[in-house]
Amino acid sequence: MSEFKKFDQGKPKFSLIPPKALRLVAHIFTMGEKKYGAYNHMKGTDWVRYWDAASRHMNSWLDQEDLDPESMKNHLAHAIASLMIELEMILRDKGTDNRYKDEE
Repeated sequence: MSEFKKFDQGKPKFSLIPPKALRLVAHIFTMGEKKYGAYNHMKGTDWVRYWDAASRHMNSWLDQEDLDPESMKNHLAHAIASLMIELEMILRDKGTDNRYKDEE
């Protein structure tokens, strides 16, 4: 009988992503779909908008407000969703890099 083989060394292990956190972030994206439409974020926008959104959620969480008042979901899940959108736009070269740049 031959030995089982699977050539997956060096490939990403999605099983290492914390499933409860991922599920909650998926809920945030589902809420976003209902509010803005599916994949609205892929149209691209100024990058700093999602940085600001993530920062607002992180600051609310840091200020002892665990749940977003509109969604009643954890602010950190909203922040993660915003940063995922930001990163996706960067990786796909969507939107506008409007970060501050020093004049040279």
